[in-house]
Amino acid sequence: MANPAIIISEQDLHRLETMLEHQPKLTPTMQLLEEELARADVVAPQDMPANVVTMNAKVLLTIAPSTEASEITLVYPHDFKGEKGQVNVVAPIGAAILGLAEGQEIEWPQPDGQMMKVKIEKVVYQPEREGDYL
Repeated sequence: MANPAIIISEQDLHRLETMLEHQPKLTPTMQLLEEELARADVVAPQDMPANVVTMNAKVLLTIAPSTEASEITLVYPHDFKGEKGQVNVVAPIGAAILGLAEGQEIEWPQPDGQMMKVKIEKVVYQPEREGDYL
């Protein structure tokens, strides 16, 4: 299964690249995230489609084989407090969903070597959609 097209805002791209540059050592997930950033369509934050997963977005997703949707918020490592529903962008699920649009699916390797299949059901909240570019 080829990876779906992804869209990332210039702001998220810049912040993520800066974060990755400052890591002493990249984990396999961080390396995959770098590859994803390299292949992404990059747009200005105000041009971000409203149905795309961005940083700090709140998203309903399903992870096969489960059909039950979970609500998560995608956060930067420095914002990750381990609160319920928070997902760090350098965690496999976080790196997998960044830039995906509603209805898109991706297969992503987990640390145990298994592949997980993630589907974006709904982007509940997206900062760019709300005009919040902080």
